[in-house]
Amino acid sequence: MARDGYRIFDSDTHVGPDAAILSGYLSAAEKDRLAGWEEFAARDRHGRVTYTRGQRRYRRRLGDAVPDQAPAGYMAGFTGVKRSREPSPRVDADPAARIADMDFEGVDVNLTLPSGWFGTWSAGDDIALEMAMYRAYHRWMEDYCGAYPKRLGGVVLAGARDIDSSLAELRRCGRSAWVWGMMIYAPVGMPLDHPSLEPFYAAAAMLDLAVVLHTFTVMPPYAPGGLDTWDNLWLQRSAAHPWCGMRNMAALIGSGVMDRYPTLRVGTLEAGHGWLPFWMARLDEHAETIKAALPELALRPSEYVCSGRYFQSIEIPEGAPITNGVADLVGDDVLMYASDYPHGESHFPQSAGIVTAWEMAVHRKRKLMWDNAVRFYARADLD
Repeated sequence: MARDGYRIFDSDTHVGPDAAILSGYLSAAEKDRLAGWEEFAARDRHGRVTYTRGQRRYRRRLGDAVPDQAPAGYMAGFTGVKRSREPSPRVDADPAARIADMDFEGVDVNLTLPSGWFGTWSAGDDIALEMAMYRAYHRWMEDYCGAYPKRLGGVVLAGARDIDSSLAELRRCGRSAWVWGMMIYAPVGMPLDHPSLEPFYAAAAMLDLAVVLHTFTVMPPYAPGGLDTWDNLWLQRSAAHPWCGMRNMAALIGSGVMDRYPTLRVGTLEAGHGWLPFWMARLDEHAETIKAALPELALRPSEYVCSGRYFQSIEIPEGAPITNGVADLVGDDVLMYASDYPHGESHFPQSAGIVTAWEMAVHRKRKLMWDNAVRFYARADLD
């Protein structure tokens, strides 16, 4: 398949199995542990149940003195972009429905990540339940992606609150065909460069998995900006994703993890991309002027970004001029196409067509739409 002459690998899409789906992958004892979460159950207009423990609500309109908007459901106040057609309501349950949407838009491959609500498990006190939900997600992903192994892949969820259990799960399923990356759920306040997380990076390198850095905003594990955007959703949504991406990638690069594991690939998703050149220059400057805050690094931060082992997804609204400008400065081997399908930010079914229509050199666009994601998610068997 190709759209406008380009194969398309969407490097950041989401999937959110509801409680009924996950129930089929839980033991009776694990279901019993889940009973205490009923007060956090949320039902959508289709009757599907998810959980929103730890959800933050932003209730102040800019210019008002106090919060004055009534508390409401998940992501209240966020309407998303206007679309000519909504994604199928079945995409979180039926991989065939996702494939039909992909075919309608002309997209070849989806890398899927859990939807934002799934971080809810890191907000509870029951760590055993959190690990059980991640294992259930992995077993379900085996079936979901396994139905279309050349077109769908996902990430192993590594829970930082039980590293031994997460490592055991990485060993169990880390070589499965559907596993193209690893994403860490670290509790609030735990930096991704914390030495206790080192075994995860070692495992990712050994298993040839992409290390995926993705931020979530209104649900745990919270992005920076969650508490310091003056109770305003517009400020929070605008600032939290980029700042979280900037913080996370800088922490990993600055920790020397890419020196310790010379084949490790790191990617920042859903955090914008226009900031990347300025951030590289700033990190380089302060790697010289604040050396005491870092271990000894083999390269400058900008050199890790341009090393062929760092990747970053685009945000379509930033447009062709910004995207071309970033690529002019960092090269053509960093940026990846992404749509955030099926979430409200996605321009489905126009997302891919918007980008293929950009004024951009053909070789650059091919790397953006396909080649770079194939290198980042190198475990994907797409032949």
